[in-house]
Amino acid sequence: MKYDRNTHTITLVKGHGWAYNGRSAWKRVRERWANETSQWVGSNFLCLSCDVTFANNPFQYMHHEEQYLTNPNDLILLNYNASISKKQLKTAADHLIATYELNYQKGKVIALGIYSDDIIANSKFNMFFDSLLVKYAPKSPTFSIHPIS
Repeated sequence: MKYDRNTHTITLVKGHGWAYNGRSAWKRVRERWANETSQWVGSNFLCLSCDVTFANNPFQYMHHEEQYLTNPNDLILLNYNASISKKQLKTAADHLIATYELNYQKGKVIALGIYSDDIIANSKFNMFFDSLLVKYAPKSPTFSIHPIS
């Protein structure tokens, strides 16, 4: 995004796979920070248009916007056993979608791997999420949760 102080307007300039200069749009790099995201988050955006199914689907989740594991240090907590159409991804077998943990610097990343906004009202998901909080919450009164999708 770009902000113009003179006109007080915001313009979209880059996104997943596209860029825009105010006059025209063109194809661009799909994942601009793939290496950095892999290092400090442990996964990267998969795709919206892929045909994804889940053999292990305790939350009745429907494909929307998943993350696939990209860091070899990711510790899998729940593997969704996702299948991705090989027509859409040449390396479908390499795209593991899972809830995982990753130690990063002095902290720990816990990522769901699936788009949590779609299942936040699901009681099975809420029990799973609560169990993660109990397992990973430190015994400190300053601990806080900041969920990301």
